[in-house]
Amino acid sequence: MKKFLSIVSFLVLFSFNAVAGPKVGEITGQMGTTWNEREGQTENVIMGYELQMNDFLQTGEDGGMILSYVDGSKFTMGPNAETIIDEFAFDTSAVPIEVAMNVTVNVGSFTYESGSVSELGGDVTITTATATVTMQGTAISGTVAANGQTTIILLPDSDGDVGQVTVSNEAGSQILTNPYTAVTVFSENVSIKAPSPLGNNEKKNLFDLDSAEELIEEKEKFDNTKELIEKNNEELIETIEEIESNDIIMEDETKSKDVEMEMDEAQELEESIVKEELSVSETETITTTDMAVETETMDTKSSDSFADVEDIGIEEDVDTSYYDDFEDDLKDWGYIDDDNQISVWDAEGEKTMDWDEAKSMYAEMDQAYFDAIGCSDCTWDTINWDEVNWDDVDWDTYMDDYNDLLEKYGLTSWDMELEEDKTEEVLEEATETIEGYTWEDFMLDDEYYNNSDYISAGGPPELTIENYCDYNGYDLSWCDQSYLDYLNEWYADDWSLFKDYTSWEKGAKKLFKKWYGWCGQWPDYEWCEGQPKPWKIDGLKDKYISEWDWNDWDKFYQATYDWWYTGTYDDSGDDQSSWEEEYEYEDEYDADLELEQWLSDIDNEWDCDYYGYYWDKANQKCGTEWVDNSQAETAITTSGETLNYATGDITQTVTTTDGATGATSSVTQTGRYTTGNNSHDVTATTSGDYTIVDRDNDNHRAYVKIDTSEEIDLQIMQDKETQNFKVGSNLLHPQITIIQTD
Repeated sequence: MKKFLSIVSFLVLFSFNAVAGPKVGEITGQMGTTWNEREGQTENVIMGYELQMNDFLQTGEDGGMILSYVDGSKFTMGPNAETIIDEFAFDTSAVPIEVAMNVTVNVGSFTYESGSVSELGGDVTITTATATVTMQGTAISGTVAANGQTTIILLPDSDGDVGQVTVSNEAGSQILTNPYTAVTVFSENVSIKAPSPLGNNEKKNLFDLDSAEELIEEKEKFDNTKELIEKNNEELIETIEEIESNDIIMEDETKSKDVEMEMDEAQELEESIVKEELSVSETETITTTDMAVETETMDTKSSDSFADVEDIGIEEDVDTSYYDDFEDDLKDWGYIDDDNQISVWDAEGEKTMDWDEAKSMYAEMDQAYFDAIGCSDCTWDTINWDEVNWDDVDWDTYMDDYNDLLEKYGLTSWDMELEEDKTEEVLEEATETIEGYTWEDFMLDDEYYNNSDYISAGGPPELTIENYCDYNGYDLSWCDQSYLDYLNEWYADDWSLFKDYTSWEKGAKKLFKKWYGWCGQWPDYEWCEGQPKPWKIDGLKDKYISEWDWNDWDKFYQATYDWWYTGTYDDSGDDQSSWEEEYEYEDEYDADLELEQWLSDIDNEWDCDYYGYYWDKANQKCGTEWVDNSQAETAITTSGETLNYATGDITQTVTTTDGATGATSSVTQTGRYTTGNNSHDVTATTSGDYTIVDRDNDNHRAYVKIDTSEEIDLQIMQDKETQNFKVGSNLLHPQITIIQTD
């Protein structure tokens, strides 16, 4: 039986081996391959899937999800992403209210937009391998690479408001308050650089609040269009069969109308009907010379209601087994109604279609997709995404096939050409009546640099409060004149860099250094001493910036990153080419104050060794020179632990051995201590006015939120381990004791 003792009342406690908790949200958008691991079981994720605490959500190469929490928070996941819902509390009926949210992102791109948890003052934290991100009423976009490198970008929320984001690691933190500024965390122990603004090319490719919804909407259009063919085909087949059966009815007497016709004429009439050259309503009565053939006026849809037989080319052997497996579920969920109809979308909007037709169309569309990616004999269940050569996929041909299938099944394709009814005069008038500009007008692409209006004016238009902030509905708390002055200066200098120069002249170099320097602070960055210059980097020095592609930008930034963190970079001409070789030249760092500051932040031996430096155990510091630790090691061991589950106290013997003299001393003590065999250390993070203390030992979890103005002595006992943790420096700490054991 689980025992629990709490001396102080403001304790929040979780146990992983408890029964699955209540709903914390649901999936409101989904595409491609998505799944969740819950209590050791893997479950496919679909629209409407209910979320619970500790869910481990994952997306595949083609996957994406929108998670909507019960408080209105929205979290989106891009392809190849992994997210864990560590904590979600939203109880406004409690006194005090319980509101908090904690999510772990292992890898992938994501976005987050605040809901009521943040509005009510709750802590919202997103944790990655290298960073802790704390939100205060805002929206962000983030990317976590496979190596843990984390990039966070502050965004306006759906209402245009901008809050605040704190990004921290063990080396410090940075606060983002201006939209479309970003920080990148390279390691949990490396200092985070100050936020920097995104370029417009980066904005253009940004995974933002709308990205996942747009991707999922397009996928839904693709998937939902897989629900359309059989009904129209069945009606067409029935019409043809009725015509054929009526055509061979043999009667001895002539019926109501005397229209004489030879058999070859009747055959010709039938063919014309099939080809829709004749309306069905025209075939009221048909009589031949030797036989009377009568048909009543067909009370069916006209030929306009279904596709041309020659165009459709009905395929009876379409394999729909993949969609047959979902049929019962779709009916249970209400997607297929009692008339066997399901919603589909084409270029004109939403329509209904018979499910049997739809799944045939979808099966053909699937095959077109498999053909496009070079896996014609694949199915959704057998395809190996890692083997797909995406660079060889001809998407234009695939979209042509996709649109042909839409038309084949009587739907409107997406490639219809819009009539160009705007004259030059109309376009000129539209240009003159522009009221404002969006960031899309400043995308720094070929269209931007070739804009005739901008060229004739000598550069892009000047942004003002009226034509930018007010026009886009941005919050004036951040979209102020100082921010616009910065943007206008950036766009003017960038325009000059790309339009006034064609090579790395002196003026071009000056502008480049002004905006791409890594020293100083935003918005006044400066070029650092020794920072790689593109006009000296192999592969870039013969190429001006206006000719750069994404690979060139990557080369420049990679060289800059390498130089910043190692002191050298590829193509620098240095003999030093690795971390190990770098540290052989210690004299180069004797006066490197920045390195000394960085080393002073390393407070443990493991990180010191990891980065290639030397740990001084006696002084507990990291340095560039080897230190003899043989006479400075003091070993502390514990033994004989006795745990009192009634009081939370432990009794243990602590033995200290002096490495220099070999002398030992022992003391047995009882009270609030950490056991020697402790393997699950507590973590503590400070956010706002609170400290969050969290300890998880696989079987139990203790989670405590403490007002940092109080000093607390916290004793956590979980199974055979006990850990003591103090907040504050007062010797007379109020005490909390938590006991969790089976």
